[in-house]
Amino acid sequence: MTETKNVMIVDDEADVLLSVTQILEANNYRTIKARNGQECLDKLKEEKPDVLLLDIMMPGLTSKEILRAIQKDSRLARMKIIFLTAIHSLEAEEEGLLASKQIVDFIEKPFSVRRMLDAIEKAIEFND
Repeated sequence: MTETKNVMIVDDEADVLLSVTQILEANNYRTIKARNGQECLDKLKEEKPDVLLLDIMMPGLTSKEILRAIQKDSRLARMKIIFLTAIHSLEAEEEGLLASKQIVDFIEKPFSVRRMLDAIEKAIEFND
């Protein structure tokens, strides 16, 4: 029997948070939810997800601030990050958001469920 993998979903849109949670739980993932960057960082003090699905545009902490905080925490050094966002990859690249080695994929909303699940599996395999 394989170990259940943990995925943290960080998104300020309640409908996205709910739908992604339902999809992942139906596919045997344990989910951890955060509605903003600060809640994400607070939960990361207690939790250590295998993969972080991170929206880029949220109120409060910026994606860069979240990434910097994660990179400073040695416990989270192997955690993989997938951006799941409405922003285009070119904009993210221009903002310098794709520079971290922890960022393994970039999925634009609206997203394909199969694409998201494949990206998570790939990130977990890369971690193992």
